[in-house]
Amino acid sequence: MNKGLLVATILSISCSSFAFAEGACDETALRGYMTNIKDEMRLLSSDVKSGDSDAAVQRVDTLISFFEKARNETPYKFSANNLQGSPLKEQKAEYTKVVDDTIVILKKLENALQSGDTPQVKMLFGEIGGQRKLGHGSFKANC
Repeated sequence: MNKGLLVATILSISCSSFAFAEGACDETALRGYMTNIKDEMRLLSSDVKSGDSDAAVQRVDTLISFFEKARNETPYKFSANNLQGSPLKEQKAEYTKVVDDTIVILKKLENALQSGDTPQVKMLFGEIGGQRKLGHGSFKANC
């Protein structure tokens, strides 16, 4: 009986510790922006596939605004890894560069959508995917 109670207690503590760690990561403004970006990207992809360029352009504008807001945030990973001083400054600069580069790609995508340049649109979607991998690989915390 005591072993069962001990196991239950350990499991309970383990689960609650994981939940608290998860909550800290989920509660950032940046996480909210990234969730909105993910949702908008899915909708953008649907708009492009359906041929609705006007809606796609509007989505790109929305995406740019979310990235501009996200640019001013600090990834949770930086505080989780206790970055300070020059390592923090370097990582923030890298993060800002990835965000800025993504915004540049989105502006090119907007122009390609407006001009109906389908091959360019496809290529830019690929570049956005590369930016996503780079950003997540470098700055996403393992919560």
